[in-house]
Amino acid sequence: MRAGWPSTSRTTRSSTSDAAGYFPRLAAPPSWISATEAIVDGEVVALRPDGTADFSLLQDVTGLKGPRSGRLEAAGVTARARDAIPIAYQAFDLLYLDGRSLLDVPLEDRKRLLRGVLREHPLVRYAGHVEADGEAFFEAVRERGIEGMVAKLRRSPYEPGRRSKAWLKVKSRPEQELVVGGWVPGRGRAGDLGALVVGVYEDGRLRFVGKVGSGFDERTRESLHERLTALHRPEPAFADPPRMREAHWVEPRLVIRVEFAEWTTDGLVRQAAYKGLELDHDPTTVTRERPVRDARAAAERDARRGAEHDAPASSRRPRPPGTPHPDFAPATPEELAALEAMPARGGRWEVSGRTVSLTHLDRVLFPAADLTKRALIGYYATIAPILLPYLAGRALNLSRWPEGVDGPHFWQKEIPHWAPSWVGRRFIAGHTAEDSHTYVVADSVATLAWLANQAAIEIHPWTSLADAPGRPTYALIDIDPGELTAWEDTLLLARLYRDAFRHLGVTGYPKTTGRRGIQVWIPVRPVYTFDQTRDWVERVSRAVAASVPELVGWEWEKAARGGLARLDYTQNAVNKTLVGPYVVRARPNASVSAPISWDELDDPELRPDRWTIETIGERLAARGDLFRGVLGEGQELPRLS
Repeated sequence: MRAGWPSTSRTTRSSTSDAAGYFPRLAAPPSWISATEAIVDGEVVALRPDGTADFSLLQDVTGLKGPRSGRLEAAGVTARARDAIPIAYQAFDLLYLDGRSLLDVPLEDRKRLLRGVLREHPLVRYAGHVEADGEAFFEAVRERGIEGMVAKLRRSPYEPGRRSKAWLKVKSRPEQELVVGGWVPGRGRAGDLGALVVGVYEDGRLRFVGKVGSGFDERTRESLHERLTALHRPEPAFADPPRMREAHWVEPRLVIRVEFAEWTTDGLVRQAAYKGLELDHDPTTVTRERPVRDARAAAERDARRGAEHDAPASSRRPRPPGTPHPDFAPATPEELAALEAMPARGGRWEVSGRTVSLTHLDRVLFPAADLTKRALIGYYATIAPILLPYLAGRALNLSRWPEGVDGPHFWQKEIPHWAPSWVGRRFIAGHTAEDSHTYVVADSVATLAWLANQAAIEIHPWTSLADAPGRPTYALIDIDPGELTAWEDTLLLARLYRDAFRHLGVTGYPKTTGRRGIQVWIPVRPVYTFDQTRDWVERVSRAVAASVPELVGWEWEKAARGGLARLDYTQNAVNKTLVGPYVVRARPNASVSAPISWDELDDPELRPDRWTIETIGERLAARGDLFRGVLGEGQELPRLS
């Protein structure tokens, strides 16, 4: 029997092994639930003598107030004292039960199921709720000194990976989560750590909001200093770094909770006091929390500003099909005329309210078509409203060809330090420092023009959104032909996938690669891991290959496949990407990866590089955007027997 429970963070989930490290008393096999397999949402709390939760006590239980690994006793907290602090796992939601996802089941029904499967246990409690008298309940919360309450819509679904408006925090005193971006030394008894330099994320960028210098005891300072030293970086991660000569900058990976007096008019926290360190919290989800009235006023103000926002919307989610966005408008005829009239050496191009510096405009990038960098910039500036919805909110891997497609090329992940401040970006932490990068996120026609000027011919968006990099929204099919694979063989493999999807009731969207192959994107709900989507695609692909084993090889190296095609399911992995729809390929004829319909697999005129930057416009005028369905609601992947 397996059961999962989250960490104390409200927005992330922790594995049982992580939980065992912090809460060994909860690490025993979960006998507290009547289920073979379940996923329960809840929170571990430390309890005061009166039974109310105390976040500060929880820091003692986890050891996050001071050094761990045998030094707790020296720090003043013995293991016996720590184990004497009462804890409880407050279970408040049920997401999965014995083979069935409950994400779309209304909240009140999920809680009814949860209460029915929970067994009595000294460390697990069912978190009840009040269905009326909310104002009186809130007054009782304040009188007892409790942090606050959460108001939830009774019929709301569960929305993983985002802060749903169906759940509202109602706090009895101002508290805020903040991201630590640096620290300043202390003086006197403050020791090595005097104050934390903190920020919140706004439009995908870390913004400075002040310092936190109170609320620490000596062992907390020592523990935080040890953690921050390991995260040192030479330059600040803040988009607007404060002028602090004595500051030590760190990777923005730690999230703290503070109690504070108010937000100042210039957006700083006043009189902030440290409350504790949040466990396993994604820093990029930390934003300024506003009271409901303030949030409504801010939304109305932002709506009035429209497209005049100064900060890039690098974490924007794609909008539903047919919904226009002001930043996604193409270059105007006047702007395109100015591009055409610009001298070969380049100049400053005004487009979509931004100034883009252009260079070497008449350098030929595509020799067979005699197309220049000017033509590439013009294409991306024109196709912007069609292309940007597939890129918005996603980190980009870029293939750059500065001397043209016959010259050398390189892959780029890290955004260069000289990029304009208005170019969208998002830091995504990897397993190591070498795997961690600040990626470009395309959110406007100006960003596309800037990329094209860098000869970033091929644009490969991540299959997950930047604010949830571990949760793909697409599963990918990549039919990669070998040297001996004929085009008819590629089409046959694609038709077999088409038949398999019809049998399974799965909707997939095919497109030519612009080179030799065919790819299929399958929109999925962001509830799967990459391991799960990769496993599903592999099983379908092996079933397809079983029908024509003479056409498919599974070896990784092309030379070992004997010229056979590869059905590459391994692309379903973090930071592995395929070329985006309508993106240009680094081919002499400037071909484009073009969406097609399933019926077109039977069109004798279909070719993988049939459409180019000069002909794709006619294609769109005749057929429309055949790929737009991937931007709609994702689907659940059916179980495979």
